[in-house]
Amino acid sequence: MNITFEPLASSHFPLLLKWLETPHVKAWWDRDVVWTLELIRQKYSSYIKGYKLEKDKPKEIHAFIICYDKKPIGYIQIYNAHDFSRKTPLIALPQSLAGFDILIGEPEYIGQGIGPQALRLFLDTHCDKKFTHVFANPNSDNIAAINGYGKAGFKKIKKDPNTNEIWMLREQ
Repeated sequence: MNITFEPLASSHFPLLLKWLETPHVKAWWDRDVVWTLELIRQKYSSYIKGYKLEKDKPKEIHAFIICYDKKPIGYIQIYNAHDFSRKTPLIALPQSLAGFDILIGEPEYIGQGIGPQALRLFLDTHCDKKFTHVFANPNSDNIAAINGYGKAGFKKIKKDPNTNEIWMLREQ
């Protein structure tokens, strides 16, 4: 098994569209958005250049396609967790805190342990050394994500009653 990461390119946009509209992804990621190729272009074009606008200011974000034996199977992005607004502020968490989002888009690769392996490898090789910790905040009903993050070294630190998220932390 060989897991690699390709920087996101516009040629990946049809894959993102397919994955973001796949039921097992849609259940947890942008549920209320009906994705089109144009919406994918609008949202992800800046990610290719390494930034996302937050309150009209560019904030660093790095996006990649996860490949398994050279086949694109998923997506992962990493950023400074404090750069983006959220319903519950990240109070009492380390200042040097990365956030990430990951999905395995190809259904035949779900439930095989590839997600946790890919996440561990990605954080070990692509997480900027300026971050001392990595933050995850899966929905408390997303048992697969919670278990997968646990296998990747994350520990549960609290449940956010405002968002129904489980907050998890991993030391880098």
